[in-house]
Amino acid sequence: VEIANPLGEDFSVMRTSTVNGMLQSLSVNFNRRNKEVKLFELGKVYLPGTRELPLTELPDERVHLTLGFYGKGDFFDLKGTAEGLLDLAGVDKDREYTPGAGAFAYSEAGRGEGAGADSLDKTGLMPFLHPGRQALISQGGTVLGYLGEVHPKAAAAYGISDRVFLAVLDVKNVMKVAKSEIKYTGVPRFPAVTRDISMTVPSERMVGEIEAVLKQRGGKLLESYGLFDVYEGAQVEKGRKSVAYSLTFRAKDRTLEESDIQKVMKKILEGLSRIGAELRQ
Repeated sequence: VEIANPLGEDFSVMRTSTVNGMLQSLSVNFNRRNKEVKLFELGKVYLPGTRELPLTELPDERVHLTLGFYGKGDFFDLKGTAEGLLDLAGVDKDREYTPGAGAFAYSEAGRGEGAGADSLDKTGLMPFLHPGRQALISQGGTVLGYLGEVHPKAAAAYGISDRVFLAVLDVKNVMKVAKSEIKYTGVPRFPAVTRDISMTVPSERMVGEIEAVLKQRGGKLLESYGLFDVYEGAQVEKGRKSVAYSLTFRAKDRTLEESDIQKVMKKILEGLSRIGAELRQ
């Protein structure tokens, strides 16, 4: 979208992405030798709904929350921050993280038909992000944003030799799925029972697939679960990875017995075996 009276060529069009501005800010800090920088921006982008030029309609004005950092931290620190923000916004925890962030450009939030998405691969990847370290964030079919590590070549183009991480959340879509009501639960009256489970799975299996089995098979007795170890190396068969979870069980009306836990664990293990998981001895 061209501006009628621009201040200069660099500011002659309305932006369709906040990524360039974030990388510019990180670049300035990096070149001034700031060893660790974490930034955020809540800013607008302007997405045309058509490729026809000149434009015959006003662009879609959307607010994007952009996170960027280099220094201490990695992809999973960025993912944890994004998840914390979505939790605070009231978005259900039943979210999906799909490998590859390219679909964002073809979603409502990215409006790819007019947002300079020609160079993006519709099947998955954003070229300025590392191909193996990028993910699309969605909830119930609504695309909320994406996150990933900036491709080393893209970071080098901005004069940054460190690893750089970015996340972009579309505020309009986040608010679309957010819930304002708050639910309270009473303090548990009965003790919890924990079990750790360590397994190997095919390397291509995503954590989300494993957790879907845990939720489905664990039923009402599975109160929570947490991933605490992922390992690929010499001690694991080639083409597989080791994954370990801590499972917490609790009943609202009674103290669980060992037989109760064994029944649930049997269901969980049967479900995991169907996706190629094998218990580690």
